Amino acid sequence: MKKLTKNFIWMASANAVSGIINVFLYIYLARKLGAAKFGRFSFAQALVLYMFNFVDLGLSTFGAREVAKDTSRVSKFVSDIVSLRFLVSGFLYLVFIAAAILSRETVEMKTIMVLMALWFFSFAFATEWAFQGLEKMHMVFISLVTTSSLQCLLIFLFVKGNLYFISLPAILFLATLPIIIIYLRILHFKFKLRDIDYKAIKIYLSSSLVIWTVSLFAQVYNGFDIVMMGWLRSASEVGYFTVARRFIGGITLFSIFLANAALPRYSATYLEGRSSFKANTVHFFKTVALIGIILLSLILFSKEIIVLAVGSEYLVANVSFKILMVGVVFVLLNLPFSTALIAAGLEKEVLKQAIASAVLNVGLNFYLIPRMGMEGAALSFVYAEALAVIWMVWIYRKRITLSTV
Repeated sequence: MKKLTKNFIWMASANAVSGIINVFLYIYLARKLGAAKFGRFSFAQALVLYMFNFVDLGLSTFGAREVAKDTSRVSKFVSDIVSLRFLVSGFLYLVFIAAAILSRETVEMKTIMVLMALWFFSFAFATEWAFQGLEKMHMVFISLVTTSSLQCLLIFLFVKGNLYFISLPAILFLATLPIIIIYLRILHFKFKLRDIDYKAIKIYLSSSLVIWTVSLFAQVYNGFDIVMMGWLRSASEVGYFTVARRFIGGITLFSIFLANAALPRYSATYLEGRSSFKANTVHFFKTVALIGIILLSLILFSKEIIVLAVGSEYLVANVSFKILMVGVVFVLLNLPFSTALIAAGLEKEVLKQAIASAVLNVGLNFYLIPRMGMEGAALSFVYAEALAVIWMVWIYRKRITLSTV
């Protein structure tokens, strides 16, 4: 239990500090770019972030889980997984460039999309998941805080107004490289472009693809709404909604870090006995419930938060912000159960829930966004997350609590 708490503290600190830095970064960008350009930047970013799932293929979660089971093989896991993700990134980058060129977007927007896609390679070479598996969460803290600080510093130095709009993706990409290079050396990474162990990769993918599909559908109801807003509403409204969504997205990212902190402990204790496994779940649930209560109190100060952060121009997003805060509490309450099921090798059960929530979210978004705009997108998020919690609690009780296997 002490190890789990220590993991939580490091991962929470990593997310909190880097999150605060990113909040200042996005406040700066929102003010310097204006609602329209900030909305276009957010739209391109949302597209690329959504594509990250296709780079990872669930290998990060799989890798962290397997490293936790056998730490002596960490270098092999890193070399195999990073090499494979590099190949996938190269393919996706070419596809993304072709799609951008053939799109009806402006030349400026096409350029932004092409430069933003460089992030595929940053993600492919990222190795924080290996340190999570080793339960060296302080390395994750160093990575996130250093990279976020460097991004913030470069943006403040080189982006002085909306005329610097096109340079943003390249600056953010370059800031990720120092930590990537250092961590690859620490983990004794070896490129395996010619001699990839395809038998090992096949074994990895048999499990990771299920986890990847879970992440893919989860991404739909945790962020695809900005893309849909970009299709169905004006750029300015996308910019307004992005302010609320970025704050919620930061908390959602924080929840992912909590899950990553818990996964190695879950994986290590599952085979030791159900009592310690269940105790981890109870401890995790108490933690997220407390965080949820604290977050709900922020609804009372939503106007003040928005004005302080990005100015009164963005107060249009106030109602959406309040609705999204309710949804993010459901995100937190879902974590102990979905993480436990993945650690137990029951990722297919989590996949069923993710598909159901994604279908509900997309259907509601197509119906509600044209009629209610930002508020419709926010409500769709809440309903999808509520379904996720109910589903996961039921499956956990059925497969873990009541199971004697």
